[in-house]
Amino acid sequence: MAEPYVEQVEYLDVLTKIGKKIGKKIGGSKPRGDVHRDGDYHKAVHVWIFTESTQELLLQKRADCKDSWPGLWDISSAGHISAGDSSLITAQKPAANQHADQHPS
Repeated sequence: MAEPYVEQVEYLDVLTKIGKKIGKKIGGSKPRGDVHRDGDYHKAVHVWIFTESTQELLLQKRADCKDSWPGLWDISSAGHISAGDSSLITAQKPAANQHADQHPS
């Protein structure tokens, strides 16, 4: 019998206005939905893919089911930095996941 689906809650580090982490690793983190609801500062990464030879910028259309800006055009790739993660590791994840269908390995 298959295991029941359990939604994973993504935790984000909450930051001050100048980008300093609030509290300790667990104490300064909140679920993604709470961070957005409360308007807390948090980290995200943006990856812009530009082809110099054709002078083209790759954009993506957001899914209609997204909770923010559904169905609109967006940057090449983006993602929230989960609590305790680095920006470099995080930047590599959405770029690989979002464009895997266009550039299979």
